[in-house]
Amino acid sequence: MSVEYKSLQELIEKKFPEDAEITKALFEGPNIVVYTKNKDFFLNGGEKIKEIISEIRKRIEIRPDPVLSLDPEEAKKKIMEIVPKEAEIKDIKFEPEFSKVLIFAKKPGLVIGKNGETLRKIKEAVGWSPEVLRVPLYHSPIVEKAREILHEEAKYRVKFLNKIGEMIKFKKGSKKGWVRVSFLGSAGEVGRSCILLQTKESKVLLDCGESMSIGNNPHPYLDAPEFQMDELDAVILTHAHLDHSGFLPFLYEYGYKGPVYLTAPTRDLMVLLQLDYIDVLQKDGIDPPYTSKGIRNAVKHSIALDYGEVCDITPDMRLTFQNAGHILGSAMAHLHIGEGFFNLLYTGDFKYGRTYLFEPAYTNFARVEAMIMESTYGGKNDIMPPIKKAQENLIDVIKRTVERKGKVIIPSFAVGRAQEIMMVLADRWRKGEIDVPVYLDGMIWESTIIHTTYPEFLSRYLQKLIFREDKNPFAEEIFNNVTTASERANIIDSKEPAVIITTSGMINGGPVMEYLKGLASDSKNTLIFVGYQAEGTLGAKIQKGWREIPLSSVSGENKVLKIEMEVVTVEGFSGHSDRNQLINFVSRLKSRPQRIFLNHGEPSKSHNLAATLHKIHRVETVVPSNLDAYRLR
Repeated sequence: MSVEYKSLQELIEKKFPEDAEITKALFEGPNIVVYTKNKDFFLNGGEKIKEIISEIRKRIEIRPDPVLSLDPEEAKKKIMEIVPKEAEIKDIKFEPEFSKVLIFAKKPGLVIGKNGETLRKIKEAVGWSPEVLRVPLYHSPIVEKAREILHEEAKYRVKFLNKIGEMIKFKKGSKKGWVRVSFLGSAGEVGRSCILLQTKESKVLLDCGESMSIGNNPHPYLDAPEFQMDELDAVILTHAHLDHSGFLPFLYEYGYKGPVYLTAPTRDLMVLLQLDYIDVLQKDGIDPPYTSKGIRNAVKHSIALDYGEVCDITPDMRLTFQNAGHILGSAMAHLHIGEGFFNLLYTGDFKYGRTYLFEPAYTNFARVEAMIMESTYGGKNDIMPPIKKAQENLIDVIKRTVERKGKVIIPSFAVGRAQEIMMVLADRWRKGEIDVPVYLDGMIWESTIIHTTYPEFLSRYLQKLIFREDKNPFAEEIFNNVTTASERANIIDSKEPAVIITTSGMINGGPVMEYLKGLASDSKNTLIFVGYQAEGTLGAKIQKGWREIPLSSVSGENKVLKIEMEVVTVEGFSGHSDRNQLINFVSRLKSRPQRIFLNHGEPSKSHNLAATLHKIHRVETVVPSNLDAYRLR
C-alpha cells in the first residue's frame, strides 16, 4: 500500500540519504524530479531510492544540479567522442529547464550501449541527463515539428507539468465515491468517439473525435450539460485516427489548458492527420473548427506514455496504456480509480489478431469491473477471412494484373492499412514472388516515415528485422515515393506494370482521383479495395457496381468516367476485430468485466454483439445512445 506525504520536502527529509545533497525537488506531471549536486548520487542514486519508489508508487528521476553540468559546447564534444560514429548522431540539443541533453541518432541503441553503459559514460562525462531520440529513416517534417514544439516550449512545460503534479501530489483517491460515464459521441455510430468519465474528484475525456459520415453533424456533443471545458482535468487519446482525435485541437483553441495523454506515435500521427483535415476542409470551401494553433497547443500540452507505464493523471485516477493492435501507437486505456475502488477498460479501436505490423491486442488486465468496447464489426455476418488468406488473395490479384501488363490501384488509408499492404508486398518481393515497382502517393510516405521512427511499437517480427538483422522493410527498393503531378502522370502513361498505393482510402478526393481518370478505362488494370467504404462515398458506389461515375472538372462541367478496369474487394486487412475476434477478446480477458458497454458500431451490430456476449458470459451488456449517462458505481 502506498504512503501519503504532506509534501515533497517531508519525503526528502524522511526518506532520502543525508548525503544526497538535493537542491530542488518538484512534481513533473505524474512523476517526481529531484536535482542533486552530489555527482555520485546523480549517477548511482537510482539504486538507493528503489524502496521509496515502491512505497509511494511514483517514478522518481534524479537530475543534476546545474553546478554539475558542462558548458553545452564542451558537453557536445564529449558526447561525440564517447558515442560510436555508427550511431549516426544527427543533432544534440540542450534543455537547461530540465537539465536534459537530447541526442538525436539513427541508431539509438548504440548511444545507450549494452546495459546502458554508453549512456552512463555520457552522464558521468557531461553532467546532463541524456534523453535519446530516434531519427526517422528519412526526413520527416511532422516528427521534426512535433519535437521542435516540445523543445521550444520547454520553459512553459516545466510550469505546466509542475501544475499537474501539484494537483495530483501523493493522493490516490478514496475507497468510496461514485463513477459515471456520459457518451458524447460514438454511441450507436462508427466514429465521433468522445466519452466523459467523471468521479467525485475528476473529469476526464476519453478521445475527442469527429464523425466521418457524410451529411452528419461531425462534432461530439460538447454542449451536454455535464461537460464544462474549465472543469476538465485530462484527455486520454487512444489513437490518431480523426474519428478519435479530430476534434481535440478545438478544446485547446477554446480554453482547455490541461494535459492530453497519448503515445508518442499517436502524437505525431495526430499532427499529420489533423493538418490534412484542415487542408481538405479549406479546399472544399468549409471553415475548419480550429486552426494549426490548436494543433500546436495540443502537442505543447501532450504527455507521451509507453505501453505498460503506470501514470497518475488525476488525484484519483491511474492510467495504463496497453497495445490495441489497431494502428501505430494505438492503445487500450485501463483506468484504476481510487484506492482499489473501481477499474474501467476503454478499448478504443482494437485488433485481436496478429498482423505484419502489430501483436494482437493485450488481454492480461488484472482487474476490470466495467468495459467500454468497440463493436464496428460486431454483426452476425461480420466474419473476415484469416489474414493469411487475405494476403494470398491480394497477391493473386496483383499477379493476375501484372501478367496482362496492367497496373494495380489500391486506395488506402494513409495510416495503418497502407503500411500493412506494404509489408505484404515487401515480404513477397524478398521471396521473389512479385517484381514490380510499388508507388506510394498522398500522405502514405510521411506516415510510413513515422512508422520507422517508432519500431518499438511494431510487431516482434518487424522489430527482429529492424534491430537484429538491420533490414528495415519500409526501406526496400521496391517502394517509390511520388511527390509531384508530373511523376504521377509518368506512372499513368508508362506501359510497365506497377502497384500504386494511394489516398484517399474511400476515393473521396486525393491523388487516387488522378490515377482513376488515367487508368480506369483500360481493362488490363485493376482497382483493389482493401478497406471499409463508407456509405455515400465514391468508393462505396464503385464497390456496389457503378461503372459510370460523374465527375466535376476544373471548369465546372460534369463528365462521366467509365470504369472498364477490373474491380476487386479483398477482405481481411481491417485494423478492427471482426465478430469472432471481439468475442474471443472478451473470453481471453484475464479479468472478466461485470458490465460491457458496446460503442463505435451501427446499432444493429452493437445490439447483436451485446446479446451474444450476454448469452455466452452472463454479464450485463449495454448499447448506449449518444447523450446517455450511466453510473458505473
